[in-house]
Amino acid sequence: MKSLRKIITRSILLTAAIALLLVTINLSFLTSFMMKYSSNHPLKYAISDISDGLLNSDGTYELNSSATILMSKQFVWAMLIDREGQVIWNKNLPEDVPLQYTLADVASFSRWYLNDYPVSVWEHPDGLLVLGEPKNSTWKYNITSTENTIAHIPGFIVSFFFLNVLIALALALFLGLWLYRKLKPLYNGITALPKKEPLTLPTGGVTGEVARILNETSVILFQQEQQLAHRDQARTEWIAGVSHDIRTPLSMVMGYASELEINPRLPAAEQNQARIIREQSQRIKSLIDDLNLASKLEYHAQPMELSRVSPAALIRGVAVNFINDGLTAPYSLSVDVTEETNSPILLCDQALLHRALTNLIDNSIRHNPRGCNITLSVTNLTTGLVIKVSDDGKGYPPELIKNSGGLDESLLLGNHGLGLIIVRRIMKIHGGKVVFENLPDGGCTASLVFIS
Repeated sequence: MKSLRKIITRSILLTAAIALLLVTINLSFLTSFMMKYSSNHPLKYAISDISDGLLNSDGTYELNSSATILMSKQFVWAMLIDREGQVIWNKNLPEDVPLQYTLADVASFSRWYLNDYPVSVWEHPDGLLVLGEPKNSTWKYNITSTENTIAHIPGFIVSFFFLNVLIALALALFLGLWLYRKLKPLYNGITALPKKEPLTLPTGGVTGEVARILNETSVILFQQEQQLAHRDQARTEWIAGVSHDIRTPLSMVMGYASELEINPRLPAAEQNQARIIREQSQRIKSLIDDLNLASKLEYHAQPMELSRVSPAALIRGVAVNFINDGLTAPYSLSVDVTEETNSPILLCDQALLHRALTNLIDNSIRHNPRGCNITLSVTNLTTGLVIKVSDDGKGYPPELIKNSGGLDESLLLGNHGLGLIIVRRIMKIHGGKVVFENLPDGGCTASLVFIS
């Protein structure tokens, strides 16, 4: 949900930023437009200079050179009307422009157009100077306003700007909340998909099509999960059944082999063959037990009996069992514990953890036929408790260490059987992990890490 809120918040901020940017661009464009085209409007002082440049010499009017240049920049014709309305001087005057005007004519064109020519006027000592521009070159519109309105224009502009900003922010917030309400069910649906349960999201509105697809996907995932569960259950039951069926004839083989092994009437060679049969049968029985346990651990069919145990007492018990079972030279087994680990500080299934430590010690013995010194230790760190099984033998193969953290457990098999896979699965159901390392001075360590 935090991710969805973060997305919506960023969407609102982004929308608001875009709205503010558009307002700023519009204002900049309007300002630039006004500055550019306002310069084309005839300035009063330019018209005044033209009027000053029109000189009367003994009844003959002449426009001097500077006034002519100013006039040619914007105006195409000019005329001077005396106080009786008669045109007494002109320059480039079009034929459709009259030469006589009444007071009403002058009042009519002075602010607008004369025969569609945009005109400007200026008072001359001898009358009224009229300057004309080309037709359709200038748009004129008379605007009348009160002083009070003009005085409030800056305030209106600032208020208009802030009103636009507020509207943009309000729209951004509204759209963000609308989007949030529409996306929230989809977000909840997507986060619920890993649970492999059917969804019933509403399929109306703009997100209806996506909701429908999520509903259909959840049904497919639910059906696949049920099929996988049925398959896993069938596999576990099949392995358990086969293991049970094999144990009975295997026990008979081991029993008869033991009797033959100690039968004094048999030659020594046949007694040795009986011993080999018994040992290999025992190995087959161990493999069946490992396969059955690994299957139950993988499919969470192994019941857990959690209790508080002393890690120090646990590893001491494992070590005593090995010594009592006849662990002798060239192997040795030692225990290194601290005082605080004597307390029952570890919540675990003691039998499973005992099995994991047994597998690791068996692994050290099996892969170091020339002997090794095995050490069991436990350390209580701030990050969790670590039980280590170390030896000074030949160490783990590099490929085992490289693949020990991967998802493919088959890479742990190698020539180690199911022992290390069982250790890894036991730690997994305890919420911990196992780390395999080779030591710099030779040997290796398997660390059972219980995260606090």
